[in-house]
Amino acid sequence: MTPADLQQLLIERAPTIPGITDAGKRDDDSPYGLTLTLASGGQVWWTITGASGPAPTTGASDEAPGEKVPDLTGQSVPVALVEQALVATAAGADDPTGGVLRADRYSIRPNPPAVRYGATLECRDGWKLFLSCYGTARHGHARPEKPYQPLSHI
Repeated sequence: MTPADLQQLLIERAPTIPGITDAGKRDDDSPYGLTLTLASGGQVWWTITGASGPAPTTGASDEAPGEKVPDLTGQSVPVALVEQALVATAAGADDPTGGVLRADRYSIRPNPPAVRYGATLECRDGWKLFLSCYGTARHGHARPEKPYQPLSHI
């Protein structure tokens, strides 16, 4: 699964997640950016990057992560739940050749990286994808209030 494949998958499927009303390409120069609009009017901007390599060797126990798609309806939605919803959506895609084999969500690490919200997705076809939250904006704001430092709730 390439960055473009993941972007298209999330554009198509994210609006089916309870609480997400729209998903589309970011309106900037990010080739694989994603903008999500929540029912509350808040928005979350994501960047998708990746690297390809040899397909990982798989054992009998390897399977896509079992993330549950959370309900994102409400006036104050944690960005970590949006992250969880996107990972669950990507992992739940029925793609036997390029589907997600493993996922590492940043927000649940004991020591999250500088990009607090996002995930590394290891795919069956050898692609390693990086989904990173670029920023958030609450209802009434057109752009992230603090780029690269997303709010914990939107």
